[in-house]
Parts: sequence; structure tokens; C-alpha cells
Amino acid sequence: MTEILYAIADRVATITLNRPQLKNALNQAALDALTARIVEARDDDQVWILAIRAAGSDFCVGQDIKELADKGNQGDYFEPVFRALKSTYKPVICAAQGLCLAGGAGIFMGADVRILARGARMGWPHARIGLCSIGGPSTLARMVPVNLALELMFTGEFIDAPRALALGLANHLVDDDELEARLAQVTTKVAANAPLAIRAMKQATVTTLDLPYEEALRGAHAILNQVMATHDAQEGMRAFVEKRKPQWRAS
Repeated sequence: MTEILYAIADRVATITLNRPQLKNALNQAALDALTARIVEARDDDQVWILAIRAAGSDFCVGQDIKELADKGNQGDYFEPVFRALKSTYKPVICAAQGLCLAGGAGIFMGADVRILARGARMGWPHARIGLCSIGGPSTLARMVPVNLALELMFTGEFIDAPRALALGLANHLVDDDELEARLAQVTTKVAANAPLAIRAMKQATVTTLDLPYEEALRGAHAILNQVMATHDAQEGMRAFVEKRKPQWRAS
């Protein structure tokens, strides 16, 4: 069985976690393949959007603990996956169902737009088995108040989908049987807009978020200047004036 599926259609690259019999727990080989596919989508000019989903009833419960227990090694774990997600300015849209735990939650939170099934549960249960989380300290604690992040990591308790939505960890909450349809709907909406403009806004956001306001303004302005020189910017403005649908080229 291919553990990480990859397909491209209509400018959208879709990665599917495909170890449903193990709740999509990822061993090192699967993690390496996932990282490689994210980088492939990032570097492929034919790909404008990356969508991430999972086969089966659960999104991902994190690392394959059996492999860790058997090998007892110090591997790369999820760090390369998180780095690969952070390194792309193409929009990343993720849909998660069932259990979304540990590194699986890290994948989900590494996306730009996050769609959560109503029956999903998120958690960082590392303390229950004597491990330290990578995504909890580096990602979760940047998204919610630190005291809440620490309590979730200290207790290992799961949170349900409505609470995850209330904490801002998800953009959309949908019934379980509507998850795939909402993923397609959001992807279609994003795909209708200028790909370079989207990448530029993500770049401007990511690279200026921690800067003082005046520096953030200058950084975003510099990126706008680059976009203004592109074909798509000129095409978009002409199409607006001429009241027609623009034809994007990503150039």
C-alpha cells in the first residue's frame, strides 16, 4: 500500500495520508514521503494550491509509536514536515476528521485554511507515554494562550471540534459527511483568484508578523511592488475595468 498518495488536478495538488488501518500513524518512511510531496508541490509551477486530507475514519494520530518503541532511535520525527509546510507560500488547505493528534494536529495547524469535521478530536497526548511534543510547544503555543497550550500538553486531554473552532484552531466546522465537499468548495474559491497575489499575501503575512508595525508596512509594500510588475496584476486590473473574468497565468 502506498502510504502517502499524491495527485494533481486543476492546479490543485492533493496529498492523502493513507495508513487508515493504523489511524494514519506515520512511520519514518511515511514522514519522509510526506515531506517530499509537500516540497514537490511547493516547487511545481503547475501547482497553485496544496490540499491535505486523510483516508479512513481518522486524520492522523501522529508518530507510529510501535516503530519508535522497536527502534528506540532519535529520528527526524515531524520536524521536516512542519518545516516543509512553513516553507511554501502557496496556500495549504487541510481537512481533518476523527482523531487529529500530536504530529497529526501539527500538520493540521500547519495549513493556512483548516476544515474540521464535527466529530473530530484534537490533542497532544505525549505526556501520557513519556514523550515531548514538537508541534505543541512550537505551534500550538503560538496560536492559543500559553496557559491553555500548557494545560493541554500537561494533561494530554483531547478537545472536541467545537472547542477547537472556538480557540481559532480551525476555520470551518462541518458535519462529518460534508468534510470532502467543504474541502472542494474552499479549494475552488481560492483557485478562482490570482495565484501570485495569494502567495504574496501569505509571504507578506508570514515574513512580517513578528516585526514592528512600521517595518511590517515596508515589508508588505515591497512585496506589493514585486506583484505589480507581474502579468497577472496587469491582467486583473484590466479585467476589472473591462468587467470580464481574468485569465491567470501565475506570471
